[in-house]
Amino acid sequence: MDEILDIVGSPGKPPLVTITGPAGVGRTTLLARLREALAQRRIRTVTTQFAPTAAGVPAGLALRPGGSQERRLRPHTETLPSPDSPAPSWSPLGPVAGAATDPGAARWGAAAAAAPLLVTGNAVLLLDDVQWIDADTLAVLEALVRRITGTTVTCVCAIRTPTSGILRTEGLAALRRLRADGLVHEVRLNPMGRTEIARTVRETTQAAPEDALVDRLAALTRGLPAALHDVIDVMRRDDVLRVVSRHAYFVPGADPVALPPDHQLLRVIRVLGAETWAVARAMAVLHPLGEVAAGLVADALEVPAEEVRERLAALCAEGVLHHNRRDGGWRFTVPVVAATLAATLGPFERRTLAEKAVTALWSGEARSADPDYLTDQLAVAGRLVDPARAYSELLARAAAVLPDNPELSHRVSRWLRAAGELAGDRAQRVITQLMYASSCYVRGDYASSLEGAQPLLRDLRDQLPPEVAQEVQVMAVCALHSVGRTAELEELAAGRLSWSDDPAPRTVTRAVALCMLDRWNEAGALLGGTRNLWQANEASACLGGLFEVLSRLWAGDPEPLRDALANRERWPMRHVERHRLQQVNAYVTTLLLLGELRQAEQLLADEGVDTALLHLSDQSLLACLRGEAEAALDFARRSYAVSTARGYDAGRAGTQQAAAELLLSRGRLTGAQELLAVARNQRPVLGHLLDGAEARILRVLGRTEEAAAKLTAARAAAAGRGLLIGADEITLQLGELALERGDTADALQQLTELERIAEALRTGRAELHVLLLRAMIKQDPSAGAACLALARDRGQPAELSFVIDRLVRHGAASPKLLPEAYRLLGDLDALLYRAWLRNVMREHDVAVPGRQVTVAENERLLAVLVAEGLGNKQLALVLRTSDKSVEGRLSRLFARTGLRSRIELAAALLSGEYPG
Repeated sequence: MDEILDIVGSPGKPPLVTITGPAGVGRTTLLARLREALAQRRIRTVTTQFAPTAAGVPAGLALRPGGSQERRLRPHTETLPSPDSPAPSWSPLGPVAGAATDPGAARWGAAAAAAPLLVTGNAVLLLDDVQWIDADTLAVLEALVRRITGTTVTCVCAIRTPTSGILRTEGLAALRRLRADGLVHEVRLNPMGRTEIARTVRETTQAAPEDALVDRLAALTRGLPAALHDVIDVMRRDDVLRVVSRHAYFVPGADPVALPPDHQLLRVIRVLGAETWAVARAMAVLHPLGEVAAGLVADALEVPAEEVRERLAALCAEGVLHHNRRDGGWRFTVPVVAATLAATLGPFERRTLAEKAVTALWSGEARSADPDYLTDQLAVAGRLVDPARAYSELLARAAAVLPDNPELSHRVSRWLRAAGELAGDRAQRVITQLMYASSCYVRGDYASSLEGAQPLLRDLRDQLPPEVAQEVQVMAVCALHSVGRTAELEELAAGRLSWSDDPAPRTVTRAVALCMLDRWNEAGALLGGTRNLWQANEASACLGGLFEVLSRLWAGDPEPLRDALANRERWPMRHVERHRLQQVNAYVTTLLLLGELRQAEQLLADEGVDTALLHLSDQSLLACLRGEAEAALDFARRSYAVSTARGYDAGRAGTQQAAAELLLSRGRLTGAQELLAVARNQRPVLGHLLDGAEARILRVLGRTEEAAAKLTAARAAAAGRGLLIGADEITLQLGELALERGDTADALQQLTELERIAEALRTGRAELHVLLLRAMIKQDPSAGAACLALARDRGQPAELSFVIDRLVRHGAASPKLLPEAYRLLGDLDALLYRAWLRNVMREHDVAVPGRQVTVAENERLLAVLVAEGLGNKQLALVLRTSDKSVEGRLSRLFARTGLRSRIELAAALLSGEYPG
């Protein structure tokens, strides 16, 4: 816009500015912004918008007496009145009869149009949608540009491209003449690139977008602002754009993303007439069929092929469609327009078009580059095509796609729902329902998964082999938990509700329901006392054995886990790859929750399992323990955005605990609290693990009594359910709190309790916690040295930095270790913990490396805390400084950055434009 403002009012600059670009690129928006900027400069503007249909010419337009008026202008004139000089109250530009062929008439019209503009001094004529101009008005416009050359009047024209009609012929010729005389300044508006799309998402959602979301938006909208903003709104409404902890993710939905029905990109098509609109809607479905698409449209609409070709040519001329003449292929310039047009079709229209597509593909008349296009059309056509063949192909494609392409599972679910309606007998219905329930479960649509599973469990269970029945029941139990249907879980757990007469699946299903209710001790007792029942079939033995191991482990008995890992060749159903992966994933989850990184990595290596096959929550925990903080946070956010869990996922609570603590270490207190709130809303098992992270946040905010109360309640509640997992971390925190308030007696009691817990769990982390608390309480260098050696052997950067910090603070290790912890925290980008450690280093006269880095980190941390919404008193508390110091640091921060408010600061951090 600045380049246009530089031209306005300058006699030596070109009198005509053209703004070109495709529909939706923002030409009208730019004119509006230009009008506002000119108003601030007290420059008079007159705005006229051309229209494709008769709309009347603004009153007062001076025309040659007796001249006819072709009504092509909308009565849309906006002016800025001046206190000392009246602005024109009409549009000065309009058609003069015969101007296209009579230069004299064109000059007369131009003189009449220029007169009121020249009288007022600086003035700008803003013309929108000039692609609709008629030949006579075009001639007047060219003459007007020449008439105002050398004056302080400027004409700005917004023109949609590609052009057609008059502009494609006479318009281009006029533009060439004016360009040759140096009278035109051309501005081309291009669609947004990926960087601009990402910025728009940030501004709209207040969240940083993942690359996959930006790619999806670019593919749907081709970067057109008019489409982009609406698509973002629709995706948020349909929950396919999800924000977790200020990051935005794309989650494929059940239906294609579509624009509102009155969108301006659709109006471009509607103005071409009802016949062209009908052709466009049919092409939205059939265009992937290439050169035969036009003929199929003609057949479907029952109109002559020549007429369809004319309508398609009009759509191409308006930039809606593109036709590749070399291969006959068609594509919509903006893909979301095709999806929107298809969504406007009624059910019968859509099925009829799908039948045309399927018939053409089956006969070999047509081909499609999209391997799933035929399957999509089969799902719509239903019984309009051969049901048996359609059923077979839907099922075959779903089976081929589902295992390797979980991102397509929403399409697979559609195919399977359609196949279910085509099933010819009970056996086919069972297969379809089973695949449908599984596909919905894989993509996290637990409500639909239940919808698919319940007919199997209620009406078709006599058709299910025991192994299949077991898998369906456990999937249904996990789905019930995920959608919060606790009452039914309680009925299953109590044995009052059962989906099977077979004691093996019935017993295991009951035990899993108890686990979903976090009643692990009851589940362990049930499985331990009925082993002879649930080992009757392989699936029950596989799942029963797994949940028995977990139940006993969480209660503090690690022997079954050690036995299972040492004898992997005895795993039930190990010969079935998906069952082997399920068990590997479950045991990796368990080891990571226990903090046993080396064992988890060894298991993955021994089994040859790539980390990409793990649950997202496990990938997050693995990265966290390895010290890959950014990856850990991304996996954690993604796991909750996508909401998918293949099989049983016990790692969610531990993942969000670890992610929240990472955010806390970076000063993201509010972000950590929000993440924990999201985690609680999704009802994870072992939810008491979240209390440890919440307590750390409370401690940072100085609310130590609340933290102690939360930890004490969490430990008691877990113990009441027979859970020992996580109790070592909770007890360590309680010991720290006792030391902070000088209560050594209570700290020793916590140490005794921690020793009891560690003896039961027998994990490296529990042992580490005992050594650490003992060293802190007794200031025992030997315990400190043992603790440090164990931490180094475990190879977890965050844990090692924590151990060094606590040992030095309590006099159980040399301050010379502090630079090592400082470096480790730097690798984790732990701004807050680094700031605290700098204070400790100064207290012990240990040099803090890099003064410039320190200053920059202090400033960035302050900016982060301000953006998190902390007030000055909270800032002083978190930074462990005075209110006065905070005020001074804030003043310096705003002075250096040029930012004027906390809101601007938060926006700059979110957009990545923070100047530091």
